[in-house]
Amino acid sequence: MAGIRGNQAYLAFAKQSVKGTPITVFTDKTFLTGGNISPTRNTDQYSETDANREEGDTFVTQTGAAGAPEFYVRDEVMHHALQAGFGSISTSGTTNYTHTINLANALDYWTFAKMQGALLYEQYEDCMVNELTVSAEAGQPLTCALDIAGRKSVRVAAEWATPPTTASSTPYNFNEAAVTLGGGATALVSSFELTVTNNISTQQTDDSIPYDVVPGLRAVTLNFDMIFETLAEYNKFHTGTDSGTTQSPNVFTTSADFTFTKGINNSVAFSFPKIAYEDFPVEPDTSGDPITVSVRSRAQRHASGKVTAVVKNQVAT
Repeated sequence: MAGIRGNQAYLAFAKQSVKGTPITVFTDKTFLTGGNISPTRNTDQYSETDANREEGDTFVTQTGAAGAPEFYVRDEVMHHALQAGFGSISTSGTTNYTHTINLANALDYWTFAKMQGALLYEQYEDCMVNELTVSAEAGQPLTCALDIAGRKSVRVAAEWATPPTTASSTPYNFNEAAVTLGGGATALVSSFELTVTNNISTQQTDDSIPYDVVPGLRAVTLNFDMIFETLAEYNKFHTGTDSGTTQSPNVFTTSADFTFTKGINNSVAFSFPKIAYEDFPVEPDTSGDPITVSVRSRAQRHASGKVTAVVKNQVAT
């Protein structure tokens, strides 16, 4: 036997109704571009004053599931992937559907599953998304990474009876982006990275299987590369206005929108009503190449939320 090929794998997932009740039918299925999810098993060694120079025997402290699987952004699965990281979704339409995904205080439990080499089938239960990252560089496809923490892992003997159809549409590409900053369209932006960090912690009590996984304070960051062609955004960061020359102690805020479109009924969009630049570095370069600024920003509290995502596709639920 030559061994199992590493490029034969998929990820499936669906939302649970409550903790402790894993789903039986998955709603989404996608191939992986990187990362992994797997059972976790933490151990330690006994340590006591027994006059023995050998370290103590091993014991298990905690089990569970964790990983950060990564996959291409396709609109068939992105509304649910974003729902897992954001917390809330509402859907409208018939035939062509619009899914609006917002941040919520509570996060749902999800069941994830992985097939590896048509041999290994594992199910990861009572999971929450610790961190969601959607990113792309100029000319490259968008990817979504879900950093997952779960209470329990179960290996099953065979493939699930009714796995969903694998997402197979063409992935979204940064070439399909339309970007606005402060309400104005710009063609100077050459990358995109959204990160939603939920700061999930694990609660363990009287079992190696944790009692629960719990979200903490949430952070939302937006990072992008931008050709340094004018002083406008640089001035705003340092002085608060397009043409200012004096440093300001006030934090400048603006809005940003990134929309990736394949047609009127197929798109993935992200709206940030209020972001604050945290870094706007303009660095000399001895090569003489045009300067690109790696802008780092953090979403700010806003009445309509720190970020809203809208996915248009042909998936009803």
